[in-house]
Amino acid sequence: MTTINFSVLDNKWINLLPNYKKIIKNTAKQAFSETNNHVNKKYEISFALLNDTLIKKLNFDYRSKDKATNVLSFPMIDKNSFEHENILGDIAISIDKILSESKEQNIEKDEYLAKISIHGILHLLGYDHVLDKDYEIMRKLEENIIKKVRK
Repeated sequence: MTTINFSVLDNKWINLLPNYKKIIKNTAKQAFSETNNHVNKKYEISFALLNDTLIKKLNFDYRSKDKATNVLSFPMIDKNSFEHENILGDIAISIDKILSESKEQNIEKDEYLAKISIHGILHLLGYDHVLDKDYEIMRKLEENIIKKVRK
């Protein structure tokens, strides 16, 4: 069972995506189920629910990119250290990006939040998309998980 903590730093989350907790928890459950080797582990994930201004600052501070992004993942598990083995990490998501990108892509905002949450969780689990082959693996996994979340 994974523990999920939420820090809401912009009230737009509560007003415009009131089911955010349910969506993220269901998404996390499906993501862990699909990545079989993680299903029975007890992890802790913290979600910081931000806006473009706050996520832009994080993106600059941690990635030297001076722009807002939809999601940032901060893994805590280090393969060489077991000091925090149950703390999987932190995920920051921008409400502004969820709303604008879901509209641009003609996707319901709830589904887009699920999609972005999956992406962030997979990064915490060690997946990335730097190389083309890794991108394909991660993309297929995201698609499989989102199909299950839709049911």
